[in-house]
Amino acid sequence: MKRERNVDGIFPLLTTDESLSAKEVLRAYKYQPRLEKRFTQFKSVHEAAPLLFKKIERVEGIMFLFFLSLMIQAIIEREVRLKMKEWDIETLPIYPEFRDASHPTTSKILSVFEGISSYQVRRGQMIKEFRDSLTQTQVLILNMLGISLDYYWGNSAADGEKSEKT
Repeated sequence: MKRERNVDGIFPLLTTDESLSAKEVLRAYKYQPRLEKRFTQFKSVHEAAPLLFKKIERVEGIMFLFFLSLMIQAIIEREVRLKMKEWDIETLPIYPEFRDASHPTTSKILSVFEGISSYQVRRGQMIKEFRDSLTQTQVLILNMLGISLDYYWGNSAADGEKSEKT
């Protein structure tokens, strides 16, 4: 017990980058809270829960999908934040009650698009499509992500049928 008490709370910091000094490794380790934020989002935003699969391959598969979702999430945030800096935009009104966010997260960026709908009314060969109007903020975010309005709404005509949009 005495021997164990002497090493309690001590743990090694390992790295594969042999060019880093011990101090630089410690500095990199202290950067960890930013990494931990992603794992918090993994559990909260993506609602990751214990997996009850019997085969390890299924666990590996679902964890890979969660990994991809975290990567896409980071790319969305990076792209929006880089465009904000490039276009000299300090904040985006994406919080409830249109409060400003200077460092928007993916969950807040995507929540801006919640409730947006398009409707199609079909009568014989005629299709009439109705779309909710997008706000300036929504259009701005789509532009920041390089997504055209046509791509966002998708192809409105099915199998080459003509459609009427309003």
